[in-house]
Amino acid sequence: MEPSEKLSFTLEKGLDLSGNDAPEEVQLLPMGEVSPKGKMQFLVDEEGMQSMLAAFKKSGTDLVIDYEHQSLSGSEAPAAGWIKELVDNGAEGLWAKVQWTDRAKEYLRKREYRYISPVVLVRRKDGRAVELLGAALTNLPAIDGMAPVVNSMQKDYRNLYMEVLKFLELPEDAEAEAVRQKAEALVRPSGFVPETEHLALKETLRKYETEELVRQALSKGRITPALLPWARSYASMDPKGFLEFCGKAAPAALDGRLPADEHPAPLQARINGLLGLDDKTFFRYASHN
Repeated sequence: MEPSEKLSFTLEKGLDLSGNDAPEEVQLLPMGEVSPKGKMQFLVDEEGMQSMLAAFKKSGTDLVIDYEHQSLSGSEAPAAGWIKELVDNGAEGLWAKVQWTDRAKEYLRKREYRYISPVVLVRRKDGRAVELLGAALTNLPAIDGMAPVVNSMQKDYRNLYMEVLKFLELPEDAEAEAVRQKAEALVRPSGFVPETEHLALKETLRKYETEELVRQALSKGRITPALLPWARSYASMDPKGFLEFCGKAAPAALDGRLPADEHPAPLQARINGLLGLDDKTFFRYASHN
């Protein structure tokens, strides 16, 4: 196994009590990206789920649930309960079947402890949770959006999730990815163009318009071939400014010929007359400077 971080995370809500007893099953990790408060983000997916289940089965021993992670500090760490089995609950993530001690049951019944905090190994190379090391009862929540441990809303949450699956016309055992894709299809109807494609199309159109501006300026003698790199840059950044420049620029000679319907500015024509130059001679020399 790649070098890993040993991380602990706490559920955002409490354990759900049925009657006066502690729950036999609790959620340890949600499926998907997990972003605990103050700790590195990690991933729980099907590959990591299978790795955690395989590691638990291979060890052949129950995992301890202590109080406030005392096992990690090396101090005396009485058990609050024992994880007897790990369960892959699909879109609801990793759950555990727990055998609680009498004292822990009393704590939970009186709400003196309300949260559970799993300890996992996270593989460095891909940020994936790959092994469960244990858990603790604590009162310091860190993970948002987890199934409750001491909260009567757990059944309501489950019923609501079933209603969502029914609305999306998906089976009760639908994977999280199937739910995401179906929901995305509702908000992105047929013909929808993703933002990346939209921006790419706009960029292609901008480049086409820039080339067309430069081509017209070149054909009318407003710029020379030597100015093409500059003209493309100017037209791309400021099309309006480039058009204004072309409207004021004197036409240049192309292969010794004046562009059609183009003549020197009045002042330049007077200067040419004083120098004894005709228009074609002027533009021929002007184009070489």
